[in-house]
Amino acid sequence: MTFRTLIALNTRLLLVFAVLVLGIAPSAPLQAAEEDTDPVFVFNRICYAQVPKIDSIRSMAQRLAWKPITGDDLNGFTTIEKPDVLEGWDVQVGVRLFRVAIVQSKLTPKMLKTFPELEGGTATSCMLVLDEQNPTEHFNANMQILAGKEPVTRNVPDGDLLTTTWAGGNADLKVFLISKANSNGRGGLLNVTILNKPGAVIQ
Repeated sequence: MTFRTLIALNTRLLLVFAVLVLGIAPSAPLQAAEEDTDPVFVFNRICYAQVPKIDSIRSMAQRLAWKPITGDDLNGFTTIEKPDVLEGWDVQVGVRLFRVAIVQSKLTPKMLKTFPELEGGTATSCMLVLDEQNPTEHFNANMQILAGKEPVTRNVPDGDLLTTTWAGGNADLKVFLISKANSNGRGGLLNVTILNKPGAVIQ
């Protein structure tokens, strides 16, 4: 996927809060690139602070007039054959453009093999596709602060991407923060995925 490179926004945004499904608060505010919009701030506000409550993301999309993504572009956001929900938007923040997608489905056989105790549950993902303004080291450092813990895997090759994953949760739900960085050292995508039991209470 090709990411558009746009002029940097002349406002520095810092993380004001982190919604902590993992139950661990970040120890410090996120770093902000000079003269730039921090993509992890955007990811936190749109995805991490909302999932699995996808109606709040839909409401944000409507209120801010995000442009819907359709067709093959939208289908490329998931490998699940028939998800219950698959929606995406082009999102403008200042003068920068990001892509957002949400996917929700029943747990796949592969998920259930790893987490059989979540049978009958739901998998919800929200991802933010980045342009190439931010170097990998910048947004990975800020994802580390957002997670508040060390990753379980770091820079695992996945085609042209390098994947870093943080994991947490409890008996009723599992939380995964994922950073997929382009191998050229700039841009990629950020993802939060929550697997939860039926009826699990999520704050």
